[in-house]
Amino acid sequence: MFYREIIDQLKIWKDQKNRKPLIIRGARQVGKTTAILMFGKKYFSSVININLDKMEQRRLFEQPLSLDEFETIIKIHFKTSVSSETLLFIDEIQNSIYLLKLLRFFKEERPEIPVICAGSLLEVLIAKGGFQIPVGRVTYAYMYPLTFFEYLKAANKEELLDYLNNVHLHTDIPKSIHKEFLKEMNIYTLIGGMPEIVNEYVSSDDYNMLPSIYNSLLTGYIEDSYKYTNNSQSKYTQFVIERAPLYAGERITYNKFSNSQYRSREISNSFSLLEKVMLLKRINGTVSTNIPIEGRMKMPPKIIFLDVGLVNKFMGINPVEMLNISDLNNLYRGKIAEQVVGQHLLCQWQQQVNIYYWAKPKTQGSAEVDFCFTHNGKLVGLEVKSGKSGKLKSLSEFSKVVNNSILVRIYAGELTVNNLPLTKKKFLSVPFYLVPKLLQLLDEFDLIRNAL
Repeated sequence: MFYREIIDQLKIWKDQKNRKPLIIRGARQVGKTTAILMFGKKYFSSVININLDKMEQRRLFEQPLSLDEFETIIKIHFKTSVSSETLLFIDEIQNSIYLLKLLRFFKEERPEIPVICAGSLLEVLIAKGGFQIPVGRVTYAYMYPLTFFEYLKAANKEELLDYLNNVHLHTDIPKSIHKEFLKEMNIYTLIGGMPEIVNEYVSSDDYNMLPSIYNSLLTGYIEDSYKYTNNSQSKYTQFVIERAPLYAGERITYNKFSNSQYRSREISNSFSLLEKVMLLKRINGTVSTNIPIEGRMKMPPKIIFLDVGLVNKFMGINPVEMLNISDLNNLYRGKIAEQVVGQHLLCQWQQQVNIYYWAKPKTQGSAEVDFCFTHNGKLVGLEVKSGKSGKLKSLSEFSKVVNNSILVRIYAGELTVNNLPLTKKKFLSVPFYLVPKLLQLLDEFDLIRNAL
């Protein structure tokens, strides 16, 4: 398989003096296990891999146990010893309450032992089981589908990736190179970043091989829903899994969601469950003009689904037909543009952060900015445009009421700094393919603004 950026984060964790056991969160099939094993192989002499999805291994940890008893089990059943040179990897740790409880003692009694855990259904099953992760004794990292930059590396486009990694705010990207990046971004936006999909596409270069894998992934997510919900709730959860991708990048309401007759309570509960297992993210609205941003629960949330490729599958988009379009910008029309930008925003930080959309109160007019978050102590207003141009009315309204804001447009045009029409304020225009390094560009843009 291919290298993932989270491995660099794991190396930082490994070298920390006060290292805690690490829990990696992420939806199923985003590549957690593969990345951890690659990390272990690269930086440790050996890896002890406990997979609690396997019944024969799960049975070993069905009773309360001490660290000494744990190490005895490892010696007898895994025929190795726990040491500071060996990575201890516990996969699907939510399947053993006793190993979860044991994590606090690794921190307190054996901090030299490097422990990484992964769990796709962790939060839901912990809440269902009525127990908690030892607070302050563990730390977290979050993993998502491949970003566009990770896709380029997986596709052996090393020269393109190296070029993008060295792009700065004032880099003059030749138009021919710009078009090449847009073409590659089109491919990524069509197939998405699920590792199995990317691996198959890179290996076969055949889109016809992908539909069966999408179907398998979606079937797996639906089957998983029966593991973390009761029978009465499962039909609502399955319904939301099947319908939520159709509303990616859009506001939704819970009551009678997607023309159903289901009530708000059941649908809201299902969205909460799916958010906990990281199949989707609800982007709440805000009217804040200062930090901290306050979400408005009465404003209908927007939906960002796990991966744009899965969204395309639900929408019935044919990759072969879409790749033959004459105008590359057509690919980014409407909700798909917000979906692909939104899923990249979610993995910009090493921890979970709150991202909102911003709207003016109804009594003050009509204006909506696609995404709003904090950066360098300022409010960022970000609009997604499908083509190379387009009016920025909402971004202008945002700039009028939010002092010292950072204004951003994501689009199919070139990397530039522009003057916002009818104002003296500057805004940053970023092409879709540079969204994975947005925070770096915002830092550079902020320095320019502060120097003016």
